[in-house]
Amino acid sequence: MPVKGIHHVSAITKEVLDNHDFYTQVLGMRLVKKTVNQDDTGMYHLFYADYKGTPGTDITFFEISRSSKFQPGTNSISRTVFRVPSLEALEYFKGRLQEKGAHTGGITERAGRPYMNFSDLEGQRLALIVDEDYDVSEPFAGGGIPREYAITGIKGVEVTVQYLKPMVLFLEMLGGEAESGWSDESGSVEVKFGQDSIFVAEDRSSPIEKEGYGSVHHFALRVADEAALEEVLETVNAEKWRNSGIVDRFYFKAVYIKSVGNITVEIATEGPGFTVDEPLEALGESLSLPPELEKDRDFLELYSQPIN
Repeated sequence: MPVKGIHHVSAITKEVLDNHDFYTQVLGMRLVKKTVNQDDTGMYHLFYADYKGTPGTDITFFEISRSSKFQPGTNSISRTVFRVPSLEALEYFKGRLQEKGAHTGGITERAGRPYMNFSDLEGQRLALIVDEDYDVSEPFAGGGIPREYAITGIKGVEVTVQYLKPMVLFLEMLGGEAESGWSDESGSVEVKFGQDSIFVAEDRSSPIEKEGYGSVHHFALRVADEAALEEVLETVNAEKWRNSGIVDRFYFKAVYIKSVGNITVEIATEGPGFTVDEPLEALGESLSLPPELEKDRDFLELYSQPIN
């Protein structure tokens, strides 16, 4: 299968200005695209990433101002794991996050690497993991963060499900490689797509998670181009998984799949990318709209809260 790794993670925020401040000024990421949800244009869709908006580095947020706080549980995308380049960077962010009032856990180990859970100010579940070998991105280092400590991308996501085996088999269908030695009795499994990982955990005792601000809506895996996307879609259809078919999002094309536990998994192309309508040096500075929404620009700009 042509799936190469993570493309992005899409989550929900209630307070878009606080969200922008946290991800750009506290985590130091770059706002690379300021647009609207193409399925509901009344809400912002913000993309934070490295300097270039490299696929695999961006976490995106839908602004749902009237949403209630999520209620955590199983059948959910329960954590987003960012990469940092060193243990020193991890320790730097622990102090920085605590100084900014964010909750952090202790530095532990995951997948053989130093690791730390933390959350943003809305309770979004996040983590940092040391990955000194990753060099695909161009870190942004905003908010006064030293460049040598900057977040480099997304290592993966944690997915919590009632039944582990069906999710692992679904991910293997997409080309993921599950760690050796897992069985029906395993409580967790790491499934790798290239350098990236989906950490699958089983939880049969919790209620089903209720979506709201602080939760993740879906995660996306990436493929090179539309031909590769069609190849994945052929496999998904042959296995009779419910899906959207190919959807043109202007910045990429995508297929949305309803997977195990009703979790949405997107497959997205790497191109054409965020510079299709903005120069690299000006990414995220203006409201970007796909061509079919340009006719509504005056209305959308009038009712959109300014974000600088």
